[in-house]
Amino acid sequence: MLKDKIALVTGSTNNIGLEIVRTFAREGATVIVNSRHQQEAKTIAEELDGDYFQADVARPEQVEALFEHIRTKHERLDILVNCVAHRPKNDLMATSLEEWNEILAVNLTSYFLCIQQAAKIMKEHRGGTIINISAASGERGMPGAAAYSVSKGAVNALTRQAAVDLAPYNIRVNCIISGTVGTPVGRRDMGSRKPTSDIIPLGRIGNPLEVAEAVAFLASEKASYITNAILPVDGGRMNATGSASGG
Repeated sequence: MLKDKIALVTGSTNNIGLEIVRTFAREGATVIVNSRHQQEAKTIAEELDGDYFQADVARPEQVEALFEHIRTKHERLDILVNCVAHRPKNDLMATSLEEWNEILAVNLTSYFLCIQQAAKIMKEHRGGTIINISAASGERGMPGAAAYSVSKGAVNALTRQAAVDLAPYNIRVNCIISGTVGTPVGRRDMGSRKPTSDIIPLGRIGNPLEVAEAVAFLASEKASYITNAILPVDGGRMNATGSASGG
């Protein structure tokens, strides 16, 4: 489905990001693994016969270096997945300005920076696809995650704006809203609660592979007429009447 595609996934050494690069590799793509931690990125890239680049994508100069590496080594970029995220547990009143700025830098500004740089390369080859990973709390809010929820709501808006601005260059931009999945953060959010149909209509939490498969679909030619879409992959939780906010 993704044979011979060049794909960059930010934050791709654990959880959903890791499952995305593994899925892409199985589908035939050449993956570029990104992390702030070089050894982790190198190990995963070797496992997948891919490439890696150490970069903190919240820092503009490191983003520029990452995309210069892609341009020099691969000459093109077909797919960008913005997956990096930072999510401490603080409500609005307990969030310091320093924490607020840090979360927005990682969860929002990095997406903006990577979209700009990716689009420059994609425009030269008349096309590409960009997928942002968001969360239901960006639409509904979530207790104890003020800055995170705001950042994810902004990612949804950024997706819509980028889809409009980049459509003339045949660059599709979509967003996956990930629900509660079996990652350390997902299990922390659920705590001791057992998912039931009044919380998640499908009655269970998801797993990272289910999110990754949806990302792979949006990245493929099977989704060639899909852009500006916000797709929940959450077992029905976000739109369930009376369900608890989360994700």
